[in-house]
Amino acid sequence: MAKTKFQIEDAYKELDQLIAHLEAEDTSLSEAFDDYKKGMKLLEKCQNTLDTIEKEVILLKEEGGVL
Repeated sequence: MAKTKFQIEDAYKELDQLIAHLEAEDTSLSEAFDDYKKGMKLLEKCQNTLDTIEKEVILLKEEGGVL
């Protein structure tokens, strides 16, 4: 099975779902902890993606890009 490319928009949607599950009254402590760990990993991936994009934009500006 091929790995799908990370999409930051999909990660934010998944984070919203995790938050909703965390806020639900019937979420067990074990589920909440699993959701928290998954959310932290997603946030780290999002931050890394945003950092990479920011560096690319800076490089484009320095090279005389239209930005």
